Amino acid sequence: MTSNSEIQRIVEEGLCIGCGLCASAFPEDVQMRLAPSGHLRPCESTPLNPEQNVQLKSFCPGVVHSGMPSDKISNPDNIDPTWGPIEKMVTGHSSDPKIRHKAATGGGLTAISLYLLESGQVDGILQVAGGGLKAYFGHSQLSQTREDVINGSGSVYASTSPLEGLLKILDTGVTIALVAKPCDISAVRLLGKKDPRIDRQVKALLTPICGGFFPPFAMENFLKSVGANESDVDSVSYRGEGCPGPTIIRFKNGETITKTYLDFWGTDSSQWYMPWRCRICPDGSGEAADIVSGDTWPNCEPTLEMMEGDLGTNVIIGRTSRGAEIMNAAIKANYLNIEGDAEPRDLDYWQPHLVKKKVTAHARYSGMRSVGQIGLSTIDLRTEELTKHMDSKSYQSELDGTSRRITIGKHDDDFTSPSG
Repeated sequence: MTSNSEIQRIVEEGLCIGCGLCASAFPEDVQMRLAPSGHLRPCESTPLNPEQNVQLKSFCPGVVHSGMPSDKISNPDNIDPTWGPIEKMVTGHSSDPKIRHKAATGGGLTAISLYLLESGQVDGILQVAGGGLKAYFGHSQLSQTREDVINGSGSVYASTSPLEGLLKILDTGVTIALVAKPCDISAVRLLGKKDPRIDRQVKALLTPICGGFFPPFAMENFLKSVGANESDVDSVSYRGEGCPGPTIIRFKNGETITKTYLDFWGTDSSQWYMPWRCRICPDGSGEAADIVSGDTWPNCEPTLEMMEGDLGTNVIIGRTSRGAEIMNAAIKANYLNIEGDAEPRDLDYWQPHLVKKKVTAHARYSGMRSVGQIGLSTIDLRTEELTKHMDSKSYQSELDGTSRRITIGKHDDDFTSPSG
């Protein structure tokens, strides 16, 4: 039965990503809590009123996902049909070899964050660091020193609420750069249409290219598979200390278990576990961000041979003139080393799974609506236009496949089988 609560309906339909922006926008009424599924999910202590529900649906990434607003695009000719606005696109890495080694890939976002902080353009970097309500979760961290930024680097493939404290931080008057997932960045960009503090105080929106994260049940299964009891785990480092580096489970008694990236994710991307909202995401490349950084492995699937001795190289994209200016300044100030130029068709080669999700998004959302769900709406992402890459049979197949998955419950937070 569908809930009368908009927030709970979004959760029940598998569309909540746990970003925490609803808790930030309505702090007296909504709090982030650990749900029975193990995910961080919003819980209403007081039901939102109709006006609040309208506001919620204007930014919640479980309802709407936005690309770059037209007023932020300096040159419409630089919009790639698949990948969106691109002012500058290069391959490169942090100029600091220690940061390059520690970070998830080549340290591109860490280097840019440090440049913004140490040049005085922002007072802090709002980022996700490891740890939280569970040892393998992430938590939102306002980093105001070089050490904090570096210690918070690296990907966290687990539940976290990066935006839960955003508006409270802005209330203090500080300026920040935000590093968060593409869906989180979309939510902040949309909220900025109503809240002028976003444009005034959030000086840069930065994101990694994102393919999704592990739901809690999958992480718990992984821990069991390597002989680890969750209660004994102190922390989990998902990648870093190389490219992509090992997954390291650290125990409270000081012992560690080290596994490869492929041990963690597996060798076949079609079997990756991830939340439903990640499965049907229309934009893993962060079209609403000023700067995007990602991996450059063919087909986004590294082999053991590729990973041996890989020092790490990012593709780095400036989507706005502001983003391109920051990149150029970081290069000039020797925070970033550039290896060469890149182009959108390189992204097709490096991130083909994201191309498929973009092309099929419209059909999948039609499938959601065909069984009475909200469906995800998109703004400035060209999802309807991209269906020209599908014939009518393929479109109907995606629509029917999505409705069938929902009918058998694959969209539910509690569903615990691969949802390919």
